[in-house]
Amino acid sequence: MSLLVAAAVGIPMAFFTSRRNFPGRRFILSLSAVPLCVPTLIVALGYVSFFGVNGTFNKIFHTHITSLYSFTGIVIAQGFYNFPFITGVITDVWSQLPQEQKFAARMLGASEPRVFFTVTLRQLAGALAAACMPIFLCCFFSFMIVLLLSPPGVSTLEVEIFHSLRTTLNLTEGAKLAILETVTTMGIMFLYLQLTKKSQASSSDIDFAVRRKKLPPAELIFLLPLEILIFLFFLAPLISVFVSGAPKFAQVFSSPRFYSAALNSLYIGCCTGFFCTLIAFVYSMAVKLSGHQGSALLQTIPMLPMAISSVVISWTAAVIFHRGSVPLLIFLQTMMYWPLAYRQIQSGINRISPETVSAARLISRGPLDAVLRVYIPASLPVLLSAFAFTFATSLGDATMPLILSIRDFDTLALYTYKLAGSYRFDQASACGALIAFITMIVVGVIKK
Repeated sequence: MSLLVAAAVGIPMAFFTSRRNFPGRRFILSLSAVPLCVPTLIVALGYVSFFGVNGTFNKIFHTHITSLYSFTGIVIAQGFYNFPFITGVITDVWSQLPQEQKFAARMLGASEPRVFFTVTLRQLAGALAAACMPIFLCCFFSFMIVLLLSPPGVSTLEVEIFHSLRTTLNLTEGAKLAILETVTTMGIMFLYLQLTKKSQASSSDIDFAVRRKKLPPAELIFLLPLEILIFLFFLAPLISVFVSGAPKFAQVFSSPRFYSAALNSLYIGCCTGFFCTLIAFVYSMAVKLSGHQGSALLQTIPMLPMAISSVVISWTAAVIFHRGSVPLLIFLQTMMYWPLAYRQIQSGINRISPETVSAARLISRGPLDAVLRVYIPASLPVLLSAFAFTFATSLGDATMPLILSIRDFDTLALYTYKLAGSYRFDQASACGALIAFITMIVVGVIKK
């Protein structure tokens, strides 16, 4: 259901951003980075702050809406949180689709709706499926949003596994659910890889970038409701985190636990970002130099960690090592998040021109010399970008620290979750705003 909401908003908006010029187009496209660098914990806090019983929405309109804490609230929160990813991916492809088939269909008398469903939609099928699969996995593994917003009786596999392992201590039931969840996601991951291949295979048909037209006044009837929904269910909750947390900044800053948690988060985030980037670069170079970039096995290996949830892998590590520790947390985060770095680094290395590769082979003493003198400088922008996104992902991760239960240890995300769990939502919003602020600074500076 969350995926359907994301697609229902993301696909129509992709039409406008790829085919029309209108005020706010670039801003809408810039939102595609939000699902990658804003933790789900912040989104959950935003919805509590804006749509909660004592939230901004109820105060402004003098209502008493409580539907946030329901299945519907969870679906809306997850759907609108992920829609920018679909918009960004589909816009890139839709703005460069070949036009010959559409022109031929129009000449044969096909109406615009028929052209869309019989030509355009078929051309977008691979990219659409490839964009939807990661969102489905993200919603399937949803933990923090469900944990904070779910009413009694509403749960997911991920939350049930957590309760079985930490609350009821029913390890047998938790293990069965973990196996069921992992087998299911492995099958979904296999389907995702097949669809990604199809999308990449069809990329050779991409034509020149289509010139965008000025937005016709009649289409405002469709664009304005979309923009209102995006503001209400996406931007307003994120803004509300900063607004609700602002009065509590001084109180948060006065707590010694905050500074300890902040230093722990920065240390773990930097270590995780560094190791994720290093492993992803080494693997990307090994694939590049081997000459087997089209190998299904080599492309499948980096995707396997995405099929295992953070709750399952954290619990498994806790059972094996009997006690959580900071090095173990860094190791687990690195193993979980390096595929995020790999996708960015691989695309950057693949964009290095054949002339540069040939020159590297001629002037370098060997493969290692070529890597140090050519590939690293040429890939530096994507290396920094990969570090930024894995740092941001680590910074917002409250699940692994929560499961590992490291003694006398907090991260900013875990500290924020504990504040929210004790119903101190304003202080939690203040901490959440600081996490989002740090993330935006790091990602913005590195991308700049």
